[in-house]
Amino acid sequence: MSGIAEIARKYDTDKAVQTGYLVNYDTLFGHLREKDIRLLELGINKGGSMYMWRDYFPRGVIVGLDLRPVDLRDPTGRIRTYVGGQDDIGLLAAIARENTPDGFDIIIDDCAHIGVLARTSFWYLFENHLNSGGIYLLEDWGTGYWDSWADGAAYRGPSRTSTPLRFRAARAIGHLQRAFSPGRPFLSRLKARLLKSQFKSHDIGMVGFVKELVDEMGMEDITHQDHGIWSPRQSRFRELRILPGHVVVVKD
Repeated sequence: MSGIAEIARKYDTDKAVQTGYLVNYDTLFGHLREKDIRLLELGINKGGSMYMWRDYFPRGVIVGLDLRPVDLRDPTGRIRTYVGGQDDIGLLAAIARENTPDGFDIIIDDCAHIGVLARTSFWYLFENHLNSGGIYLLEDWGTGYWDSWADGAAYRGPSRTSTPLRFRAARAIGHLQRAFSPGRPFLSRLKARLLKSQFKSHDIGMVGFVKELVDEMGMEDITHQDHGIWSPRQSRFRELRILPGHVVVVKD
């Protein structure tokens, strides 16, 4: 059986030159090749990736969405394409209803790479149309670091004023909080001041959205009963991986 790199070279898709991406695909999807999977890709450009996925998954149904119509010749009848925006919830619902009422096994977002759009389609599709154990792949998340991108901004780097000493002091205060409960209010305020701006970060565009996903992965700690703020709950994610160019979410 041909590998994905060999398949990609046969078609007009920019994925063929993204060797790191192809390695990720094989790692993530290789165990599904012989299964009757349902795959949805948001953003298919000229449609070359539709052929690639069709050949890679010989028993799969391959569904694509793009803002522009794509003319594809597929004698197998396993490729289906739609025209529209990734944030059109009504359209996404119709696509799922027509192709896989039971849910998709793989969803790939290679669309606008704009945080607010990716966020809209992710949460709708993840909650409603991705199977348990299904894989949601976000591509090119690093556009959030690009000034040239629609919602990107250059990364400014960590603050030079943040020091390991500040972190050690905050950690020591945490130990004191647990040892001396009457002093907690004061210690909490002091700890908050020490931790303020400890890590300079970046929350623009896709990067900001990815950090929201990190929060969801940590939901068990965020909602821990000791905090007494939220009702405890598990993360909706079984797994979250952040790779160069790819964010991988596996649904629980």
